[in-house]
Amino acid sequence: MRRISKPAYCLIILVLFWIVGLPANTVSAAGQKTQGNMNVVFVMDGSGSMATTDRYKLRFEAMDLFLGLSTETGNYMGAVVFDDDILLEQDLVYIDGKKTKKNLFNKVKKTTSTGDTDIGKAIYQAVQIIENQGQKDLPSSIILLSDGNTDLQGKDSTQKLKESGQKKKEAIDTARKNGINIHSVCLNTNGMAKPQELQEISDSTGGTCVEVKSASDLKDVFNQFYNIIYSTKTVNIVKTSIPRSGELKVPFTIPMIGVKEANIIINTLNPRTEYNLFNPDGYGYTNSELKQMSVKAKTFTIIKVQKPQPGRWKLVVRGVSKDQVKVDMVCNSDLTLELEKKAVNSQGKNSAWELSAKIYNEGNAVSEKKVYKKYPINVTITRKSNGKKKNAGKMKPDGAGSRLEIKLDGYGKYEIQASCEIDDMPVKSNILSVNIKNSKPEWKKSHILIDKKTGLFSKKNYNLDLSGMASDAEDSKLDYSIKDSGFSGDSVTLDDSILNIRLNKCGNGSLTVVATDSQGASAEAEIEIKVQSFEIFEILGIVLVLAVLALVFLVRYFINANRAIRGTIQILAYGDEGTVPPVTFDGGKGKMRLSKYITPDQDIGINLEKCYLVAGKKDDFIYLVSGDGYYTDSKPGLNREKKIRITREKDINISNDKEMEKGMRIFYKPY
Repeated sequence: MRRISKPAYCLIILVLFWIVGLPANTVSAAGQKTQGNMNVVFVMDGSGSMATTDRYKLRFEAMDLFLGLSTETGNYMGAVVFDDDILLEQDLVYIDGKKTKKNLFNKVKKTTSTGDTDIGKAIYQAVQIIENQGQKDLPSSIILLSDGNTDLQGKDSTQKLKESGQKKKEAIDTARKNGINIHSVCLNTNGMAKPQELQEISDSTGGTCVEVKSASDLKDVFNQFYNIIYSTKTVNIVKTSIPRSGELKVPFTIPMIGVKEANIIINTLNPRTEYNLFNPDGYGYTNSELKQMSVKAKTFTIIKVQKPQPGRWKLVVRGVSKDQVKVDMVCNSDLTLELEKKAVNSQGKNSAWELSAKIYNEGNAVSEKKVYKKYPINVTITRKSNGKKKNAGKMKPDGAGSRLEIKLDGYGKYEIQASCEIDDMPVKSNILSVNIKNSKPEWKKSHILIDKKTGLFSKKNYNLDLSGMASDAEDSKLDYSIKDSGFSGDSVTLDDSILNIRLNKCGNGSLTVVATDSQGASAEAEIEIKVQSFEIFEILGIVLVLAVLALVFLVRYFINANRAIRGTIQILAYGDEGTVPPVTFDGGKGKMRLSKYITPDQDIGINLEKCYLVAGKKDDFIYLVSGDGYYTDSKPGLNREKKIRITREKDINISNDKEMEKGMRIFYKPY
């Protein structure tokens, strides 16, 4: 996995948001017009290697930032800290203020270890926490952080790895079933981590995986994960240095609607930097008030303003001249968009629909016409048959909402969705489905004839592609099935659009094939199959050829079987106990089984019952034929031979092993 640079993070998040769409911004019916809370479990690697890869414990800064950005109330959060075992299992707790967040954070931060890494066990435990304790009406996510992949040592490591893999599979299956996204970050500071395991977990559950080379990047990744999970957006207000005067004035604007909480993130490395905050009326917050509103960490401060007044705000940063300061804003919103439809004309290709959309802020309908003028609502139409999207244009403000009349292009199923962006806060509506009845498919021919001739050496199968023989006005791809068939067994089958015909089995007959489009409309065609076989004539020819070959073979066999060895053979057997006196005998006709001539009183490693001597074509040599095959010293190092040539007046050693430690020596002398 390639490292993702910091500037690319925001682009990734925007693409993910607009392409995927998150459940937090979707409503399906009236009465479900609020969003913004989640079940979240942090899964943090606490193994010994983290002391090296994250020596300054910046992962806790990242977690602190995530907690600080989340709403003060409404979320359910838990944690798992792991090495090769579960070090901390914190059940889901209801977040009702800074104190609850701090308690969760402190428990995670205080848990450390020197053990190995078992990711499967950790995510299994996190999924179980959500499944057993999570609020069923809230979406759920897991944030997984590790500096590597599963690594288990010790004498039982093979069994442990098997168990970890099984736990991981069960966790992924359960997460998929319950819609739990697992977002993971691989901290690969030493270049030794293998991010494939984390990537697989995230890809399998619809999450995002990011690899970082420095622990200092963890804070940015957790910020981006927050944007993904909560459908928010991080907006940079300023990135500069404190001027010579030591006072930096940073103006920013709170949108007119939709902001439940405004998180002002101030990044600076100087802990002595001070801040003042002024609302649009000029009211300046006291130090005591700012302390209650703030979350402070080593490298950042979050000032959280709940239900902020819309308008122009001002942040004053006081510190050392030339100190670098970066100020971002993340708004937690409770904005939803409800889309409704009414048919104007629902007849075929002339279908027209009137759409109406309404924005809800914290569950209350927004009725100000100026809001709908300032934040235009766009409509996108998706055709289900091919996935193509079409921008239907902007809706027109109409009283306490927006309206638009659309025309749908042809038969089929459509999905309609509206979206708008309210001061960098993207909002998507519920999805409306429209199904316009379509025309049925058409066959080019209602009767299709397949006339084939088959022989012994011709192809036994014939394939007919039906996809080019039927068409549909709305669908480019049709489903095919066999309705009635006069063929038995598997002689004629259908695989997708390919009709498979076994010519040597099917014989003559017919069947009915049905073409069905995506809407269920269908049309039938009859296919007739005629097969003419010429195999009998080919079989007679083959029988004649085989008879001639058999005659030739019998003649040659008779000649070979009666060929005599014209000479004297001497065999010396040897084994672990030494040699046996040699045996000399005259050659005979046909196969001369060795067990008839020699009977050594020790094991020589050769099955004499399966060894024969036969004559060669000339008297200069003979053959030893065996069923098992043996090694010879005439061809050292080569494989076993089942037919060994014995040349006249030349000793040859034959053995069952390459070292020739036991066996027999054969000498042949022609007359």
